[in-house]
Amino acid sequence: MIHENLLETLGMTPVVRLRKLLPHPQDRIYVKLEGANPSGSIKDRAALYMLEQAEQAGLLRPGATLVESTSGNLGKSLALIGAIKGYRVILVVDPKTPRSVLAYATSLGAELDTVITPDANGSYQTTRLHRVHRLVQEIPGAYTLDQYDNPHNPEAYRLHTAQEIVKDFDRLSALVATVSTGGHLSGLGSALKEHFPALHVQAVDAVGSAAFGYPFTPYRMRGIGLSWRPGNLHPGPIDSLHRVTDTEALSACRVLAAEEGLLLGESGGAAVFSALGYAAANPGEPILAIAPDTGANYLYETYDDQWLRDHGISPDTLCHNGEDLLRHVHHPLHPPAPVDAGPVPASGTSQITTGGQA
Repeated sequence: MIHENLLETLGMTPVVRLRKLLPHPQDRIYVKLEGANPSGSIKDRAALYMLEQAEQAGLLRPGATLVESTSGNLGKSLALIGAIKGYRVILVVDPKTPRSVLAYATSLGAELDTVITPDANGSYQTTRLHRVHRLVQEIPGAYTLDQYDNPHNPEAYRLHTAQEIVKDFDRLSALVATVSTGGHLSGLGSALKEHFPALHVQAVDAVGSAAFGYPFTPYRMRGIGLSWRPGNLHPGPIDSLHRVTDTEALSACRVLAAEEGLLLGESGGAAVFSALGYAAANPGEPILAIAPDTGANYLYETYDDQWLRDHGISPDTLCHNGEDLLRHVHHPLHPPAPVDAGPVPASGTSQITTGGQA
């Protein structure tokens, strides 16, 4: 198939069924691989849709400057879109941004503006946002998509990704999706419940994230969680919340790669870990987990033993095979709970430094 540009290849991402890593032989656990999008993540969908809506509203002129806070996937998406559409792109990043992300973005012509001072909670997310607002004020014609509060973010997933899922499934028991901006979780949850009224939507967040009102504490995962509650996180369609630890998500990443051939990012590992737990309690039900990006973004981090040691995570604490992981799935450190129960004091601590890649 011939396309006019790379952006036309966006969407229609594959769904694969797990074959080995199953709590019960009859389980039907599926993973939607959003890493198959052009820049390697789910963020391509929201970035392009938000930008097109701004263009149609006359908020973006040819050659304008896009300024956005990111430590990962959205930055890659905007760098690609900017290169194709002719926008100047300035990405406000922080010291935790993976080097693969920086190299990808700069290779496509994006400029980097790095904040080096975290906020009082140890998070760089709020300081990045303050820097974005300042740059937008200082640069003539600059514009920010504001992925955390822009209503076109969840709308992108309602209009497009949900329709792909509906075409693939006659019945779906559960959707398992992670929290970052809240965009794909809220958009998919609301749209899919219209087609599958009995659908259970399980949100997955990092232990340490404050997106659901828990106290913020530093964690290692990227692509999941925030130090505040984003405007695009709509609790209406969400039935339960599973807070996943760094070791649980990283263990799932490692085992999925070795036993299923699926190389996922950390948030994808968290989603699949949570989906395995749902399957353990609901044998044989069709379950879909959303994997937001590819593990190729993290080959020299998540999948590198020395990097883990350097950042305070001993590889020996991770599950090393499917049998070990499935045993842990039955007894997660933080079992899923109804979202309407409200936040409770966190038990235990998560690992080391600040996470949250968006």
